[in-house]
Amino acid sequence: MKRIAALMMGLVFILSACNNEIDELETFFVKFQETLDVESEISDISDDFNRLENRRGQIQEDLSTAERGELSDMSGSLAENTAERFDLIDEEASVMEESQAVAAEAEELIGDISNEDYRQQAEALIAAADDRYAKHDELMEAFRSVLNSEEELFEYLQEDENLSQDDIDDHINTLNEEYDGLTVLQEEYETATERLNEVKNEVYGIFNES
Repeated sequence: MKRIAALMMGLVFILSACNNEIDELETFFVKFQETLDVESEISDISDDFNRLENRRGQIQEDLSTAERGELSDMSGSLAENTAERFDLIDEEASVMEESQAVAAEAEELIGDISNEDYRQQAEALIAAADDRYAKHDELMEAFRSVLNSEEELFEYLQEDENLSQDDIDDHINTLNEEYDGLTVLQEEYETATERLNEVKNEVYGIFNES
């Protein structure tokens, strides 16, 4: 009977230790998941940005057939559009900074995770998140660079009265090359986001198995 009791006590101890380890990981993960609440604002920002992008594309396409007298008004509309997109880029960057601050708070909880495998999984999650934040920073800087180039083009359209259609086309083509560079960075950011989600799913797998 004493042996059975001892075995039972040992089993209870093991189960209790396992539960505590899961609780430690869960505490970290719940905090990390608060980044999702913060980043939920980006959906509306993206919708507004895409609407402005579509409008920008329409006006920019019309530049190739516009009369000289129309260029000033069109460039003014484009300049206003660009200013609005600058504001949205700043808004999104601010949201991601807040998200990164929450992730940093979660990272501080990793030291409380006693199970080495769980701790390594939490560290992998933070590493994936940090890579995603870095890619997002690069993307936002690239957007700002493109928007600055847009502003230069619109000022050029307003100031140079002797501007030929070939000049306009050359500037637009240069700008389109910068847009292509943006596409590459967007794909890299999406890849980093996919990787982060993969690591999250690995954490969910731990919870499901416990």
